Amino acid sequence: MKKLTTILLTSLIATVGLFAQKTPVVATVNIQRVLNDYSAFQAAVEKVRGSVAPAEQQMQQMRENIQQIVTEGREAETKAKNPALDDTARSEAQQKVGELQQKLIAEQQKMEQFRQQAQQLAQQGQQQELAPLQEKAVEAVKTVAKDKGIDIVMPLNTVIYADDSLEISDAVIALLNSAE
Repeated sequence: MKKLTTILLTSLIATVGLFAQKTPVVATVNIQRVLNDYSAFQAAVEKVRGSVAPAEQQMQQMRENIQQIVTEGREAETKAKNPALDDTARSEAQQKVGELQQKLIAEQQKMEQFRQQAQQLAQQGQQQELAPLQEKAVEAVKTVAKDKGIDIVMPLNTVIYADDSLEISDAVIALLNSAE
């Protein structure tokens, strides 16, 4: 009998505990819009783009050089296959094709190395400039959530449906831009 009473009492306490729990308050935030409207983040994006722009221009010049080598190689190859030429001219054309192939391979390798360096530069810029601002945006979301008594904030792009009144993006953007 004592065991039964203990079980019933425990069940009653557990049930009351479940009903006493607060229903969580949920909100959504449009992360992309927050970052797009966060002026310091956009300034950092422009700074990173500006640091990468010269490398992109140089890569475009390398692509043009490679295209020029390919064009010259095709012309030399066509000349090497021309039956109207004597053996000496065809031999010279074939030699030029070989030289252009080697030059093409060297330029492609050079461009690949440069591309990797440019990519590392861009990643470094993102880590140094953008990552701290993204962390600051997350902290702003937490601050707004605490101020409004919100327990859970979900990214808007992962939610199938949410009423517009649940979105806190404007408050987060205002907090971020007021801190500047």
